[in-house]
Amino acid sequence: MEILADPLFSSPIRIGILLALAGINKITFSELQKFLNINKSTLSVNLKILENYGLVEIKTKIFNDRPREVIIITKKGKEFVEKYLEAISKYKEMIENQDKNDNK
Repeated sequence: MEILADPLFSSPIRIGILLALAGINKITFSELQKFLNINKSTLSVNLKILENYGLVEIKTKIFNDRPREVIIITKKGKEFVEKYLEAISKYKEMIENQDKNDNK
């Protein structure tokens, strides 16, 4: 479960960003901000960290003659989320097994 010790997961915001993107692949900056209910600067800082790790891409697209930042999860980002969810699942299993042993 070394992935849970990764510094990327020291922030629940980064986890939320990756989990949100894993299900939809891409979203605009403003949609993601509303979805996570966080301020622009917090989202921007955390997206830059994820981008530096190669887990997301930030692209500017034109919608209705206005530029919009679109956040896209990368293949590496999806793999990271899968590993994270597997680790959480194993951790949950360990807790459930411990609870069963404690109740004997």
